[in-house]
Amino acid sequence: MTTSTNFNTVSGGGCTLLVDCSSNDGAVIDSISIIANEASTTASTVLVFLSVATATNGITASNTACIASAAIGSATAGQRTNISLPALTVPVPSTTANAELDKKNTGIYVPSGALIYVGVNAVLSAPSAATRVHVFAQGGFF
Repeated sequence: MTTSTNFNTVSGGGCTLLVDCSSNDGAVIDSISIIANEASTTASTVLVFLSVATATNGITASNTACIASAAIGSATAGQRTNISLPALTVPVPSTTANAELDKKNTGIYVPSGALIYVGVNAVLSAPSAATRVHVFAQGGFF
């Protein structure tokens, strides 16, 4: 979790572990989706952090960086939001002169020893204080 105006003031208090590569050779995440569980969910931003902190109470601005985010807020239960991920540096086959500029593989490379945490930039208080969202990642471990 962080303040709504400064993503550099990360605090582990509101973060949840999503991917743990602290004891393997790493991973690539090719998609992250958010599902709002209830209608009228508080408008907020879900933040994705890359960190070397092995527990949420160890998250600090010096060992963690916000690497992706997406705005949420739903009118219907089950509304899905896909988080845009950065371009990866893997080659893309060229079929025309500029095809490699038009299409990039996207994802997040999680190196060995790193973890991915997610949080929100504002408390989800509507429709109730028990409002939650689910965050799903798809990819693979090395």
